[in-house]
Amino acid sequence: MKIRLPLFLLITLLGPLVLRAQVHIQRDVRIPKLNTFNPAEIPAIWTEKYQAPHQEMPLPEGIDENLRKKLDAQREGNIRKKRVSQRKKYQAPATSKESLNPAIENVFDGQFLAGEGTPNDNDVAVANDGTFISVRNTRIYVYNDTGGRLQSWSLKFFPVLQNKVDALPPLERIYDPRVTYDPFTDRFICLYMHGVTDKTSFIVLGFSSPGDPTAPWNVYKIPGRPINDTVWSDYPIISQTKDDLFLTLNLLANGSSWEEGFRESVIWQIRKEDGYNGDTLHTNFFNGIKYGDKSVWSICPIQNGPMPDGTDNYFLSVHPTAESSDTVFMHRVTNTQKSGLAQFEMQVLRSPELYGFPPSALQPDTSLKHKLRTNDARVLTGIRNGNHIQYMQNSRNFKTEQAHLMHGHIYKINSNPQIKAQLYTDPNLEFGYPDMAYASLQEGDPSTITTAVYSSLVDTPGMGVFYQNRYSEYSDFIKIKSGSSLISYNGIDPSEQRWGDYEGIQAKYNEPGVFYAVGSYGRNRQMTPFVARLRIADPINQSEAPETRVFPIPANQGYIDVEWKSDVPAQLNGKLFAINAAKIMPNAETGTFELKVEEGTHLYRIHTRNAAPGLYQLQLFSEGNLLLSRNVIIE
Repeated sequence: MKIRLPLFLLITLLGPLVLRAQVHIQRDVRIPKLNTFNPAEIPAIWTEKYQAPHQEMPLPEGIDENLRKKLDAQREGNIRKKRVSQRKKYQAPATSKESLNPAIENVFDGQFLAGEGTPNDNDVAVANDGTFISVRNTRIYVYNDTGGRLQSWSLKFFPVLQNKVDALPPLERIYDPRVTYDPFTDRFICLYMHGVTDKTSFIVLGFSSPGDPTAPWNVYKIPGRPINDTVWSDYPIISQTKDDLFLTLNLLANGSSWEEGFRESVIWQIRKEDGYNGDTLHTNFFNGIKYGDKSVWSICPIQNGPMPDGTDNYFLSVHPTAESSDTVFMHRVTNTQKSGLAQFEMQVLRSPELYGFPPSALQPDTSLKHKLRTNDARVLTGIRNGNHIQYMQNSRNFKTEQAHLMHGHIYKINSNPQIKAQLYTDPNLEFGYPDMAYASLQEGDPSTITTAVYSSLVDTPGMGVFYQNRYSEYSDFIKIKSGSSLISYNGIDPSEQRWGDYEGIQAKYNEPGVFYAVGSYGRNRQMTPFVARLRIADPINQSEAPETRVFPIPANQGYIDVEWKSDVPAQLNGKLFAINAAKIMPNAETGTFELKVEEGTHLYRIHTRNAAPGLYQLQLFSEGNLLLSRNVIIE
């Protein structure tokens, strides 16, 4: 007699399984360039169809209304029975939280620059020269390094100037913009969604000129109905490797609830150099991603770090509408699009810490009527450093019934993956919509920085940030911008107010310890965008070598000289990597070297005759600590 064990029991007995059979890969899907968009051609005075600022953006699919109402009612009843502030005693950590707390170096209030609709759907990206882009709903803003606005335009202009291209319908429904920065080529990539039916759905994807996002962009139209069904694409999340852009989407049927309308989650793998050159895009399309006979949905790309390099990319999914669950799906695309060898893998993992559908977050309202949607428990952000992935999701705190964040770690991803997870909590505050970035440029350093929005019965909605160092010690939650009012849009039920769908944070790659974050706060009963420049006070980012000179800049004589003054002999490890050069030194692919420095002041010469012209970053380390970081131009 044959005994068949269920799949979940096999996983428990045998460990994670790598599954490949069910996924369909369409290789080398070609997408022609749509047009070149030049921001300089935007009319000084232009008009567009006006959308009321409170118009609600499409809800991400997966909102289990019955479960949300059940949890909210249960929680409201408990609060009414016993209105007390919950307290929590923290054991004294090895490192004081004050020394870990991120510093707010500059802020850029967006109260007059809000995109139409609610929520704001914020994202941000910053270039090495300090130029940064903030996108929200229907608009894009380009700023210089001091926060001065260089240019802004409606996202409607990206695919077509003034809607005068016959190949596209009038752009009436645009939402969910995303933006990222490629430090290897000094370019921005921006995309957003259009339409909520199979006939109107597509994704607009733009690649900026190098070094100047106010110069022309190459623009493409990704199909929103990529399968033979009446579906449309929703909720984009992106990541990048050195060669490829990854875009994940959820496909929904026309006019259906999420329970009936969800079809599947898909992955686009897009060759970046085609977009930079204005050539036809070469892409791979992955669909049919299932666990058993059910589609896995809401797939979150994991960003490689500390730099966005590598040739493979990981992704994570969970059961986002489960009242409680321990299941985590780990996906992987194994190679570049250009290689023609990319495969899809999936493993099913179990978390020792349960996550669950989060309740609505509370606002300062004694009647408990005004609440903020937290949507569901999907993975919203993730980063990978070598053999280690970290991720975050909205989750329910089962003890306090608050909306908090689950911070997960997956170790040994290349061999025997193991999960360690914990809730990031606060006695009073509730959190939502995290985004995280690596807080170190050192390989193997797991330090992270995370931004999130917050609220409570006594705190109006705002945005903040926290840091976790390499010893898993958390900083305080630092409020970047406190709200001046609760959120209460006309036309939206008080108990279903929109708080956000995602926020954004990115490292400034050539300035260790500096980050740009975007979020929202309550003002005039609406959400208002806010951007901040942050700095980590971690000593590893502050130990700049004293009395050190790097010259000549530009390095136009075939070498870089480092003048070093030291009180004791030491051995330094160095790294020279390209930021926007055509290639790294061909005789040293990693760009690494060693210096044995002597006591006193000495000159050390690094030869660069074999390096391609461009912008590089020179870093020097001692025993793993970053001592020096300098930008170098090689001519």
